[in-house]
Amino acid sequence: MTIGLDMSGEQSTVSELKPVGIYREMYRKPRTDLPSLRDSYTDATIEDRDLVAQYMNSATPIFDVAADVTDLLNPAQSIPSGPSLLSDGEWIWRADSVHYLANYPLTIPPQFLTHVRANAYRPAPGVDVANPLFDDAITAYF
Repeated sequence: MTIGLDMSGEQSTVSELKPVGIYREMYRKPRTDLPSLRDSYTDATIEDRDLVAQYMNSATPIFDVAADVTDLLNPAQSIPSGPSLLSDGEWIWRADSVHYLANYPLTIPPQFLTHVRANAYRPAPGVDVANPLFDDAITAYF
C-alpha cells in the first residue's frame, strides 16, 4: 500500500500503515497489539542501521507533537517531539522510534529493511498527508 500518487497520478487508497519501532510502552495504556520495547533486543548486527535511521528521519512528517518524552531505556535522556509521526506511505513510526532503533540494538522487521534498501535509503516523495484516508490510517498510532 502506498499513500500518495500512483504512476498515473491518481491517489491510491489506504487501509493500514505498517508500524515499525512503535512499542506498547510508548503509550499510557500499553497496547498489547504492539511489540514490547524491552523484548525487542537482538544480538543480530544490522550493518546499515545508521542509513535506516537516516531514511526514517527523512520521511514525511505527518503529525507533529511539540512534547518531549523520556527515553524509556535511559530515563536521563529526553527525546524531542517523541510522539510525532512520520511515514513513507507504507510504514509509519514515531520520532522516538528512530531514536530507539538508531541507539539501541533492537530488532528491525526484515520486511522494513528490505523496503528501505530497495528504495536506496531514500523515502519516496508524494505522501499525501491531506488525504482523509491517511488520517484514518494514522489514528491507530496516535
